[in-house]
Amino acid sequence: MTKNKEVNGYLALTIAVAFAYAAFGAITNVAGAIIPKIRDTYDVSATLSSVLAATFFIAYGLTSIPWGVFMEKYTKKNTLIISSTITTFGVAIFALIPGFGPNMFAMFLCGVGITGIQVALNPLVAEISDPAKYSRNLTAFMVINGLGSYAAPQLVTLIKNAGYEWNVTYIVFTVLAIIMTFAVAFPKYPASMLGDVDPEAKVLDANMSNQAVEHSHNTQNFQSKNLTLDLLVSKPLIYLYALGIFLYVGVEVGVANTIGFYLEDKLAITSVLGEAAEAAKNTAISNYWGGLLLGRLLGSFILDRVAGKFAIMGYISLAAVSLFLAITGDLNQALWAFPAIGFFISIMFPTIYSLCTNSFPAHYSSAISGVLCTAIIGGAVIGPVIANVAEATQGSALVPNWDTGLLIAFGCYAYIFLVGLFSKNTK
Repeated sequence: MTKNKEVNGYLALTIAVAFAYAAFGAITNVAGAIIPKIRDTYDVSATLSSVLAATFFIAYGLTSIPWGVFMEKYTKKNTLIISSTITTFGVAIFALIPGFGPNMFAMFLCGVGITGIQVALNPLVAEISDPAKYSRNLTAFMVINGLGSYAAPQLVTLIKNAGYEWNVTYIVFTVLAIIMTFAVAFPKYPASMLGDVDPEAKVLDANMSNQAVEHSHNTQNFQSKNLTLDLLVSKPLIYLYALGIFLYVGVEVGVANTIGFYLEDKLAITSVLGEAAEAAKNTAISNYWGGLLLGRLLGSFILDRVAGKFAIMGYISLAAVSLFLAITGDLNQALWAFPAIGFFISIMFPTIYSLCTNSFPAHYSSAISGVLCTAIIGGAVIGPVIANVAEATQGSALVPNWDTGLLIAFGCYAYIFLVGLFSKNTK
């Protein structure tokens, strides 16, 4: 059976998917520009403002599996509609109801909704793509997601320059979320996603029945036991990789959310640049995500030529060097060194994931995915830990010691280096 899905009526759905990737990228990664505002607006500690941002990843850890179960029962389309609606309520509450508590609840609600969107989108890309073009298309959508991440801090600057308060950013996000909800609700979806039977599939079913019986016989032993539990109990190597993902996601988000604090508290950017400081801080955060985007675009070229384990060790070492330069130089040096960190951590997630998958028998693939996706909850932990350490060592100046706090990031990078060192060479 030949399916040219991209020209068979899914253009509107493809555009909706692209818009959704951009929208959830912006809503997710605006936090670095927002949490310093949370601290100043509600007069809370840097740790508490970081905890507010972390609630997004708490929601991710709690709801990824339930969303997967929901999607299998009620289809990807319904998952996208409901999760987009939840996201809309989240950003609207953030925009319209002030207060640290309401903002934290709204951030958690955004996390719940965006988790559902992400759970549905990646397999949806496979549904609307020709198999030979799936990897290319998914990469393109992730680039669009990265562009949303890059644009979000700049949006905060534009809103401030227009004379509005920072929370107006979430009014813009509310509009985007409403558009996203309608965009995913009305296009034509592939029949298999709506619970319909693909007529061509009937022919395939008949032709493949013998192969299916044989495959069923070969996999009965695997289905008779809980592969996730078996993986966790009998394959301790999985913990090496799971902790690697936990620390990678945590330090990626934690450093991004620390940039604004660092530039203000340590390097006194407002005193140096005056009214231009706000734009410079947000641009530095944007450039961090831009560096990560550029690194991912070049990553496939690099990984085609360098073994994954050596790529991890080389790149994470350069990320550590970049962080060292960011915290030991002047303001101008920090403004380019922080984005360099984003570039050098860009390949970590897919490379660690690939090394992990290649370290175990193929029948563990789904169990590995579940374990590693759960480890993404690290994004809720490392940022608040960095802030807490910075505040605990601030001394009599009553200004967080971000140099000390960022030692946590160096520790994360060191562990990720060890993941590469002890991984199998897959090249």
